[in-house]
Amino acid sequence: MASQTLYQGSLILVTGVNGMIGSHIADQLLARGYHVRGAVRDVQKSAWLTEFFGQRHRGAQLSLVAVPDITVEGCYDEAVKNVSGFIHTASPLSGSTPEDTIPIASAGALNALKAAAKELGLQRVVFTSSSIAATMARPGVEFSIDATSFNEEAIAKAWKFPADEPPEMHGLYIYGGSKAQAEKDVWEWLRENKPHYAFNSVLPNCNIGKVLRPDKQGFPSIANWVRVLLFDPETLKGYEKVMQPQWYIDPVDDALIHIAALIYADVTDERLFAFAEPFTWNQVLAIARKQFPDRTFPEDIEGQEPDLCKVPNQRALELLKRMGVEGWTGLEESVKELGEQLVDFGN
Repeated sequence: MASQTLYQGSLILVTGVNGMIGSHIADQLLARGYHVRGAVRDVQKSAWLTEFFGQRHRGAQLSLVAVPDITVEGCYDEAVKNVSGFIHTASPLSGSTPEDTIPIASAGALNALKAAAKELGLQRVVFTSSSIAATMARPGVEFSIDATSFNEEAIAKAWKFPADEPPEMHGLYIYGGSKAQAEKDVWEWLRENKPHYAFNSVLPNCNIGKVLRPDKQGFPSIANWVRVLLFDPETLKGYEKVMQPQWYIDPVDDALIHIAALIYADVTDERLFAFAEPFTWNQVLAIARKQFPDRTFPEDIEGQEPDLCKVPNQRALELLKRMGVEGWTGLEESVKELGEQLVDFGN
């Protein structure tokens, strides 16, 4: 039996707690008896979280703290006081240029680490990175990534976009470059400063699955890609070049991997690849056609070759099972849960 370092009743700071991943992490922490302090930009706008989780988990202890700008040095100094663990999912709002995106992504991540280093009772920190911090999707190409892989391609092309690539790709390179640079800077800071806490990063691929409160959260990030794919054909025309086959993960599985990275003593200095299985967007369409046979969906997207990347996701799967789950949630289940919500909300 692997030993835990944080137990029920421990206070955990979760940034971005109103977001897709952050809310699922809070949900699973509260279900397991942890106390959660959620950092949000605006407490008033996020007040629904306390009511929602209070009804969902009897006796749940969730409090909110305002961090209006995560790029300001010292922004987390108050938020980390008296917490035992810290899961940092928040990232600054992306801009349209590398100049206003990449440096602030790094600043936001480093501010979290610096604040944690000042709180001596804080034992463990988990950083939410992204699959795109390691690599771009390369459908149809056999290649491998590992714990040393960083997306140097995205960093380079974000700063100097190739003229021969589709214009839609520049935004993806800027996003990928910001994620890659931020995580690189995080690990460099840790090596140089050697803080007292244990640290892990989690690299999720596409989060496909249920949104906890669509009426409050909308359909963020990849959930919106699924909405566009299934129900917004006009917008889809501008998405097809960036909607490449890659890997998915259900947000509940993603949350559990974050929590395992937080609480287990033997998980330290690791990059955990939260990749369940490869998928194509045409598989998502096929699931929707089966789920809603009376509705009309777009034709399959041309050129959807499978993602052949070899990913070291065994450790993440091991930790997921340690959290009491038999294995990855299947794509069909994840798509169906999200599809039901999309239809319920008028799509």
